[in-house]
Amino acid sequence: MIRYIFSLLLCFILAGGIYVSPSGDLRIGDSLNAQSKKKKKTSSKKRKSSKKKKSSKKRKSSKKKRSSKKKVQAAKPESTKQLPIVNKGPKINVAAYADELFHLSGELDASNKEMAKATRYIYNEKPKKKIKNIESLPFLSTGDYEMDARNNPNNIYIQRQLGLHYESISDWEGAKDIYLRQIKKHPANPDAHFYLGSFYAMLGEYEKARQSFEEALELNPDHKGTVDAMAMYTENPDQKALSTQILGMSSQRVPDGPAQKITIIRQRLVEGNYTDALRLCEEGHKNFPTHNGFLQLTGETQLAMGNVEAAKSAFQRSIKLNAKDKISHSSLANLYFDLGKYVYAALSFSDVIFLDPEDSDSRYMQGLSYFKAKEWGRAAAAWEDLLHYRPDNEVVRILLPQTYYILAIEYNRLGNPMMGRQSFKNALSVNPNTNQWLASSMSTLGGYYRGKRMYRESLAAYKEVIELTPSNAEAYLGIGLTYWNMDEKDLAISSWKKSMMIKPDNNESQGWLILSEQES
Repeated sequence: MIRYIFSLLLCFILAGGIYVSPSGDLRIGDSLNAQSKKKKKTSSKKRKSSKKKKSSKKRKSSKKKRSSKKKVQAAKPESTKQLPIVNKGPKINVAAYADELFHLSGELDASNKEMAKATRYIYNEKPKKKIKNIESLPFLSTGDYEMDARNNPNNIYIQRQLGLHYESISDWEGAKDIYLRQIKKHPANPDAHFYLGSFYAMLGEYEKARQSFEEALELNPDHKGTVDAMAMYTENPDQKALSTQILGMSSQRVPDGPAQKITIIRQRLVEGNYTDALRLCEEGHKNFPTHNGFLQLTGETQLAMGNVEAAKSAFQRSIKLNAKDKISHSSLANLYFDLGKYVYAALSFSDVIFLDPEDSDSRYMQGLSYFKAKEWGRAAAAWEDLLHYRPDNEVVRILLPQTYYILAIEYNRLGNPMMGRQSFKNALSVNPNTNQWLASSMSTLGGYYRGKRMYRESLAAYKEVIELTPSNAEAYLGIGLTYWNMDEKDLAISSWKKSMMIKPDNNESQGWLILSEQES
């Protein structure tokens, strides 16, 4: 707009000028017309003087100057009479206004550019796509796996991924159809027979699994997938029997192969000859570095010998070599749980669940690990997922309401009563019979507050337990521990004695009483 006004004024100036009339109006064009008339008169007078110069060539130059001065002086009053209002009205410096408008328009243009830069992220016709959190991105859908399989009908490994996906969503017939079709397409590929055997073993159909594994070993007596799987099949007697049969078959065909070594190592473990078993594990891993079964057996041997850190290292190396091996993840998770590293145990159990969503035992242990780590929200989420798979799990229906009740108390303490009410409703929705879980909830809460050095809240929680169950020996034990941490030794001893009166045998209070006597 400013640029438009500036251009318009410049046109007016070039066309005829601007001046103020006697009435105070701004006039355009008259001033220059008057000046043009003045120039015409001056030019006519000059023409007359030139004629006089021709007729009187002998006139002196000094007279010419005087005559020209007189003419100019005579012209001034004449021009002043035509523009009498110039002296009366206020003068406007057009050049100054034009210059000022030019600078203003330049400043406005620069300001508009800066504003455009500042607001381009707000008012953008084509906004950039928002970056999503990596953790919130969903896994591939069934349609994605199926499309990938359709586009690669002859790729046995992509077909295997579709089969595993069907297994994860419990589409057993779909998975079986995939594996049978791959055997028909690739009858000479031992992997195809191994995939079908693993599927039957997962369903517990061990006879069918044995037949498929035998087909794989007939094509390749040293087939890595089959041998490694047999090294891990130790969870139940049926698996152990299947493993013994298949490894024995591979050992006969390849006496110096990995199957023979694994069979001997297992025998040494059963005999308790851990030193020889460990030596064979090291030799097997050296000779067959791609078989993670030797690392798994190394971890089991080290654990049996009491070398916990060495066992943990072996399990971790086995996982690194083959991250899809469920057994190594499970072994590492149980090791962390036994060490009291509950958060790490929960994370390792989550790896097992990722590989086998139907593993209800690992889901329970994941929740229990979080529960013992005082991660109440994560424990509740893990057990809620477990109830989707095993809704009749009575242990979880007692532990999960405790978790929700503790969350309710914590929300109320932290000033969020709405979430507290919701958590209490969740507890009742899982198990409305509060007699089964309320006292245990308060006892757990007492220990939780003691660990946070909130002794007053800890004592209050234990007293609630005693009101609900007056002859609760564990509550008096907890009160004693809280008093002991408060350096109230006499009150602690008194509480432990009450606990011993209620439960004389197998009571932790007895050990604390002995310790208190030694310190006194």
